[in-house]
Amino acid sequence: MGRIIHVELTTDDLHGASDFFSHAFGWQLTPSEFVEDYLTADTGAGGGIDGALMTARHQKQPVIVWIEVQDIHETIRDVVKAGGIADGEVHDLPGEGLVTYITDPDGLVFGVKQPVATDALL
Repeated sequence: MGRIIHVELTTDDLHGASDFFSHAFGWQLTPSEFVEDYLTADTGAGGGIDGALMTARHQKQPVIVWIEVQDIHETIRDVVKAGGIADGEVHDLPGEGLVTYITDPDGLVFGVKQPVATDALL
């Protein structure tokens, strides 16, 4: 079952959005070492999920939900069978896992992530 694990908020003003969310909600924003114009957001302790702010040049949809999956390639096949579209290449995000964007039949963009496999014997 796919579980929501992350949310991306897009903006045309990354600096202004960063100032807003850090002052209004206390988010700790850190530039990504892998993606330009992308800030990871530590939204605080407790229940909930962390997220990110990114420029709208990456994606135009204002909010993008990320879903964790066990097998990204199987998920892509299932999405296509269900009428969706695989929007891009699968990327290996170092230390995180495999990621890509998908679009549902109504045009809603969302991300899917297959986390890095962990050795159960450790």
